[in-house]
Amino acid sequence: MALEYVVTKRIFGFDDTKSVKYVPKSVTSGSVEFEKLCEKVARLCGIHRKIVDLVITGATDEMADMLDDGKSVRLGDFGLFRPTITGKSADNEEDVTANNIVRRRIVFTPGKIFQSTLDNMSVTRAVTPDTDWTDNSSSTGSGSDSNGSGSGSSEGGDEVLDPLG
Repeated sequence: MALEYVVTKRIFGFDDTKSVKYVPKSVTSGSVEFEKLCEKVARLCGIHRKIVDLVITGATDEMADMLDDGKSVRLGDFGLFRPTITGKSADNEEDVTANNIVRRRIVFTPGKIFQSTLDNMSVTRAVTPDTDWTDNSSSTGSGSDSNGSGSGSSEGGDEVLDPLG
């Protein structure tokens, strides 16, 4: 499976021309819930799912405590988690206080396993189906009969197609 992207239109307003550009934007193919991940790891390791749940939950709790102490946390080849801030600038050093901090974040830097996955990941353009159902047809042609009314329409053509199937 590959990482898919779509092309999006962007208007860059940092100059007077308001340049229009087109850029790729990644799209995910879904997500995996925590419980499903625990089930998969349990099957892979041959242990009970609840043990995996407890270990991951315990590690997460300890990581949160360590990050709260200002420490970074390295999980071997998995990667590095580190706390960081974004702040507003000031004209003088004396004017910089904790009030200048506008955002706190945890940054994840992937380790060897994920970096290798990223380096070797194929990328393909996502195929977006035509969703203009106003004329009871689709440009993909799937399910349309010779008069273009589509497989879900009645003979009179009065029934609107359901784009979700």
